Amino acid sequence: MEKKIIAVLLCVSTLFCLIAVPSNSIKYEEGIEALRTQFKEGKGPVIDGFNIDYSYFEPESDNPCPLMVFMGGIGNGTYEGRELEVTDFPYWSSEEFQASAENADGMYLMILRSPLPYYFDTCPLAPMYEAIRDFADTHNVDKKRICLFGRCLGASGVNRLVSTYPEYFSGACYMCPRTIITPSTAQKIKDVKVWIFNSYLDTYSIYFFFALPSWIIETIFTSDKDNIRLTSCLTAPGSSLVLNHEVYPLIFKNFSHGVESDYIGLKTVDGYGRTLNDVDVINFFTSGPYTPASDSPATPSDATPSDATPSDATPTDATPSDATPTEPLTPTDATPTEPASPTDATPTEPATPTDATPTEPASPADATPSDPASSTDPASSTDPASQTDPASRTDPASQSEP
Repeated sequence: MEKKIIAVLLCVSTLFCLIAVPSNSIKYEEGIEALRTQFKEGKGPVIDGFNIDYSYFEPESDNPCPLMVFMGGIGNGTYEGRELEVTDFPYWSSEEFQASAENADGMYLMILRSPLPYYFDTCPLAPMYEAIRDFADTHNVDKKRICLFGRCLGASGVNRLVSTYPEYFSGACYMCPRTIITPSTAQKIKDVKVWIFNSYLDTYSIYFFFALPSWIIETIFTSDKDNIRLTSCLTAPGSSLVLNHEVYPLIFKNFSHGVESDYIGLKTVDGYGRTLNDVDVINFFTSGPYTPASDSPATPSDATPSDATPSDATPTDATPSDATPTEPLTPTDATPTEPASPTDATPTEPATPTDATPTEPASPADATPSDPASSTDPASSTDPASQTDPASRTDPASQSEP
């Protein structure tokens, strides 16, 4: 009898464990192929006859979680699902990296696909943005923490999105970029976290033309130099045709699991130029302001200028409870201790000077001018570097990129 009881208890325990273990508990050590199986397929809304499809991962959590959006380079979107096959970004779906997210139970991951004939430097922008926004609206995404990641021409997509919708995104990561952050863009994204990765000897994404000038411009206009990072190296692993191009494993493996040993002269600095040790990409982009678990996914305080579109309005946006405190006072608003003055006799009579609060007059300190960095642009927004890409799109090296 005792053996039967023990056997039943073991069965129940096993069943409980199978139910309790979340579906996304695959460990890093199980490999990239196993981690890719956790991703699902999705499609953004059709905008002007065009939409963006993507692969996505959702964490096991009832609380708001940050959203990390990745865009690949040339050839990463030739067919549906390829965007997932050719990137190691799914490492971030591992149990280890999900647990690294600050003030969250995990991270949503989204890998956009740019279908031919487009790459992310020319792909229609509105469908890209609406795919992200639609996903955030239909999942429990913390809208205070939506970050963009892009490699090569995917970094161009990051630059286009964040400069057009700077209020919507909290972070932007440029991996071996073939784009430059201009002064006008830097002013728009002065409150956005930025991290740039590039090798000095990259033969396709030229460090001294793209990465370094972008970092310098960012340090001038950012509102917080602690929110700026530049990671550089002398050499990086990669194919024989595009030398020293593959810096992205540093991001995908979050500077861990021995990945740093593959790079010679690896160095990371902040916006002050100070060398940083023990860097952590996930911590950098998920730290900072966040939506507490008790908050609803979309509160009025979360709304940004780019969020306030007609499609966002809900029937509950116009309720009597939204009445502003500037409504005329009714007789019942008078307190019993308020002295009865002649001016109180006529409710409709305009407020007398005695109604003004002595502490309310604006002091000179209240009229603070806007940030000098945002009001003046030391470099013209028509900087030639921002208008032209000296490296041809038809560069043979670009055609061989995975």
